[in-house]
Amino acid sequence: MDGSDRTAEHRIVHPYPGSTVRGCVLAGVWGAGKTSVYHRALARLVASGCESLIAMPQAATLTTHTYSPGAPHEHADRILTWLDHVTAFLEESDRRFRASTLPQHRFAHTWAPTCVLEGIGFDMHVYGLPTSRYALEDIEKRLSDLGVHLVLLWVPEDRVAAQCVDSTRIHRGPKWSRYLNGFGATDAERADHIRGVQAELLRRAQESRLPLHVIDTGAQDWDSYAHRVAELIIDQT
Repeated sequence: MDGSDRTAEHRIVHPYPGSTVRGCVLAGVWGAGKTSVYHRALARLVASGCESLIAMPQAATLTTHTYSPGAPHEHADRILTWLDHVTAFLEESDRRFRASTLPQHRFAHTWAPTCVLEGIGFDMHVYGLPTSRYALEDIEKRLSDLGVHLVLLWVPEDRVAAQCVDSTRIHRGPKWSRYLNGFGATDAERADHIRGVQAELLRRAQESRLPLHVIDTGAQDWDSYAHRVAELIIDQT
């Protein structure tokens, strides 16, 4: 794919007559800018008047489970169970909202259940967790039925070394450097490893049931990317 194919300038807004939920999942490799976009998108949503906001950083969706005792398959099972519970919570939020008179209220756009989920499920293979692609299909279908979109932050291949290796090493410190060293013997090998992971992440995202939007983050214009994410969510109302 070239850059023009990867960058979703159009918005894929499907009608979800059976759901009041609006939101997105943010995915991307290390250094793609998920956290930067996540923080800024939340701020924009709050500024737009959103008062019913369910936000989950990657630390809650994945990292908490991989930094706990147990074997990889146990981590994977915990994450899948947790994702099922989060999805069930969104489904129940939607059910209760629809059962009320709020969808017809003049402030319905303010109170509609809104979610921003960082790194939920799509990053599992990055950590080498033994989970098949099919294990996530039911959760992805349920999120899709709710109206949740998938936003993949893409790092141009010629920017991976600078953005995912050099920059993250500087900003994340010694612990990250030790983790990064496991990707290869040299920074060139580490960058190649991340390129391979990103290609696989894109492939999996393209197979997902969730409507996909790919944002090229080469310019590192985090405010602009966050604006696009927030507008995508707001336009679902």
